[in-house]
Amino acid sequence: MQVIGIVIAGGKSTRMGQDKALLEVAGITQLERCKQLLREAGCQQVYVSRNSADGIVDQLPERGPLGGLISVLHTLELASQRLLIVPIDMPLLTADALYHLLAQPQPAYFNGSPLPCVVTYSAELMNYLTEQLANPIGNWSIRGMLQALAAQPVEWPYSYQLQNTNTPQQWRHAIEMLGVSI
Repeated sequence: MQVIGIVIAGGKSTRMGQDKALLEVAGITQLERCKQLLREAGCQQVYVSRNSADGIVDQLPERGPLGGLISVLHTLELASQRLLIVPIDMPLLTADALYHLLAQPQPAYFNGSPLPCVVTYSAELMNYLTEQLANPIGNWSIRGMLQALAAQPVEWPYSYQLQNTNTPQQWRHAIEMLGVSI
């Protein structure tokens, strides 16, 4: 089954104070790094949910990651491909972690971290997204989507790789863990 990679990078980066997608590690932006990781993990195609010219703009603004996800899905002609979804703000994430997720036969995510995750494109997924996003008090969370799809949590021994970096302090700490220069 074909695997489509999706980078969720449409946030405002308000806590970071600058666009997280453009932060660099060893001379490469987080956006390019995420796309590279998805290709390394076997994604034949990679798409970016991003409110700028280099991504797919949210059709439903202010709906969080699910709004970005449905916007990407609406632009594609999909059948039953698997979707490997990664956030823009995990500089410690590795291709090995993504391989581990893809090895799961069912929708899956890492225990304690809803992203990255792997789900299968289906009518059930699209119905869930459409229903939740049409409701002003719907569940717009990735966790809610994973629960609705009966996704299974899997263990990953390197949980530090799943650390989100939402502030400059978290970013510096992650970069220090990588041992590279910014």
